[in-house]
Amino acid sequence: MSNTKHKTKTGMKWWLLLSAAFLVLIAAVVFFVQNRGGSAVQERQVTLTDVGFDTPVTLQATCSEEDFNRYTKIVSDTFLQYDAYFDQYTQHDGVNGVYTLNQQAATNPVKVDDAVLQLLQDSMNYMEKNPKFDITEGRVLSLWHDAREAETPYVPADKDIQAAKVHTGLEGIEINGNEVSFKDDSVQLDLGAIAKGFTAGVAAQKLHEAGLDNGYINAGGNVVLLGEKPDGKDWVIGIQSPDESGSVVQLVTKDPVTMVTSGDYQRYFEVDGKRYSHIVDPDTGYPVTWMRSVTVIGPADQSEAADAYSTTLFLMPVKESMEYAEKNGIEAVWITDKGEDTGVKPTYTTSLYDVYVSDGLQDVIRLSSQG
Repeated sequence: MSNTKHKTKTGMKWWLLLSAAFLVLIAAVVFFVQNRGGSAVQERQVTLTDVGFDTPVTLQATCSEEDFNRYTKIVSDTFLQYDAYFDQYTQHDGVNGVYTLNQQAATNPVKVDDAVLQLLQDSMNYMEKNPKFDITEGRVLSLWHDAREAETPYVPADKDIQAAKVHTGLEGIEINGNEVSFKDDSVQLDLGAIAKGFTAGVAAQKLHEAGLDNGYINAGGNVVLLGEKPDGKDWVIGIQSPDESGSVVQLVTKDPVTMVTSGDYQRYFEVDGKRYSHIVDPDTGYPVTWMRSVTVIGPADQSEAADAYSTTLFLMPVKESMEYAEKNGIEAVWITDKGEDTGVKPTYTTSLYDVYVSDGLQDVIRLSSQG
């Protein structure tokens, strides 16, 4: 009888030990899963500062670390590759892009990569219908680029600006298949008014194909929302204040959209107290002074178009710009200095700015707390 009792106690002891060990194992597994950030699905963000276009590129997504690293590589590779295509100042090995065209297309036809051809053809189509969009004003823009980047910035000589303006227009470009040639030996391309939006759109499409359906890309004012927020809440995206940190107004939406801003605060210099931005009117050869920023908002797959139209609208007086937008079905937000004589009543007025909002955005644009 005592032997049976001893066996029972021993069996219970082993069962208790095994149970305790099992519970410890379960706790360890739970702890590992909860604390292993690499496999946990959570919101992640990275800002890439060395991917070209002279601008930081931010990616945000809710996913595992492994997937996020994969998505980050897609964005980085895409921006680096397309920067090489559209960089007009530097030759990149193995790339026949804008630099090669500007150097050689007036002498011999240049066979370009498909992406360059696509954006060139798209840009030429925009030029035909957008009065202020011109990819052939490269010589004019180079004058302003050199003036802005000089140790002591200066305003280019008017005679140089007028001479450079002569060599613009679609008639100077000829395309046969994948070959591009210039009929004017002084034509110079600059795709800066559209290339970043085009590239952001390509990156967004590649991310969708790779399985990402949430988050956003922000490439220096070119924003593409990649889907609805995982928590079901609204996206709230600010439109930058031209002179201060923070935003003037905010877009509040659940829908995936693209949002592109052209502003005089992004690249500029001052001479004798006057600001000269990087956005130059092709008609005059000079930057405009009445606009601070224009933000175009459209469907998420229209990043390229939004980039092109934001430049176009920026270069028109506010009233004309708003009329052009309405006629062409473009939704936008215009910001000017407070009190600027525009002939239009502002939607919002802050201590520093007047804000004009197109009809289709009235319900989704609001003043931000910083405004």
